[in-house]
Amino acid sequence: ATLSGKLWEDDQGRKFLGDTPDEIEKQIRESNADLIGISNMFTWQYQQALLVANICKSISSKLITVIGGPHASAFPKETIEETDIDFVVMGEGEHRLLELTRSLDAGVEPRIQGVLQSEKDMELLKPSRRSRISFLPELDNLPLPAYDMVDMDRYFYLQRKGYSSRPRSKGNRSVSMLTSRGCPHQCVFCSIQATMGYKWRHNTSDYVKRHLTYLIDHYQIDYVHFEDDNFTHDPLRYEEILDVLLELPKSIRWDTPNGIRGDTWTLDLVKKTKRSGCQYLIVAIESGVQRVIDEVVKKRLDLSKVDDLMRFCKSEKLKLFAFYVAGLPGESRDDLQATMTYALERFRRYDVLPTINKIKTLPGTELHEIVSEGKFYGDEMSDEENTLYTPEFDPQLIDHLFAGYFRRLM
Repeated sequence: ATLSGKLWEDDQGRKFLGDTPDEIEKQIRESNADLIGISNMFTWQYQQALLVANICKSISSKLITVIGGPHASAFPKETIEETDIDFVVMGEGEHRLLELTRSLDAGVEPRIQGVLQSEKDMELLKPSRRSRISFLPELDNLPLPAYDMVDMDRYFYLQRKGYSSRPRSKGNRSVSMLTSRGCPHQCVFCSIQATMGYKWRHNTSDYVKRHLTYLIDHYQIDYVHFEDDNFTHDPLRYEEILDVLLELPKSIRWDTPNGIRGDTWTLDLVKKTKRSGCQYLIVAIESGVQRVIDEVVKKRLDLSKVDDLMRFCKSEKLKLFAFYVAGLPGESRDDLQATMTYALERFRRYDVLPTINKIKTLPGTELHEIVSEGKFYGDEMSDEENTLYTPEFDPQLIDHLFAGYFRRLM
């Protein structure tokens, strides 16, 4: 719970935004709950998630704690063995958590695929890691998010005070929205498959229209961040959503902060995107070297077609940003330099502002498995970027290349 919108500091000098442990304890006590669900979206927040679980157990040892999210989905056995958490719900939790609560209410021992209570439940993960993920093929069958359980006025108030989840937001009443799940690309650094898998599933445009209309009617939203990992994967479905946006009774501005596919665009589609209220797109390119994209990143992307998107956006004055990563095993020094040169050239030619991130080893990724197997040296659980040593480079070399890149960018 972070709607308190205040900064506080723990006894180790670490700063946090949101409710203090004492405030969290007070809320849990007042709720008189039998079960507390903890969403842990990022590994670097894992210790805070465990803190909430410990608070629950300090209130009552009988208070059931359930955790979900990418970290617990990647390390269910470790989470159960090393903490006092009662259950790990892996992958997409809507159905699994419901099954768990029904079993507990009925006094039946839960035996649910992808729900772990102890090490003996590891058999429920077989036959493969992919079986851990609970696919929800018909996303339209899910209800709209329970906005009534959030103090939305307080949420929008904090946005206006600068506590926005997205710094580029131009709205006073903005929301984030997912219209699809999963991603068919197999980028070695991405952890999306730990919770949503490779199979791309999506809401229909009718569902998206109902969702947007509800938010306009009930909360007067003026901006949407489409947080999909692959919002434009299906160009036909994407164009249907543009039609929905153009037909809304109230004009809504929007963006794609997690990146879109870069090689399926036409000039007409970019024009329609701009006309529908888009404020900016971010294209996930990853590398300026096709071999690296194909063999190292393992992303299906035709780099030669990305320039079309850049050229179209510049002609239509639609802002375009680009994501790149650097420092993957399999890249060479020349590859790293080529990506930086590519990013700078596209910035100067098409005004595409680049963001190059040093690689971070995330749980639930192929990269994490590579590092943990000892094929390359690095900190497999580090919160820091740029910890890998390979035969081609080390962190010091990448820092040196980055320093030169930023000098050229400025």
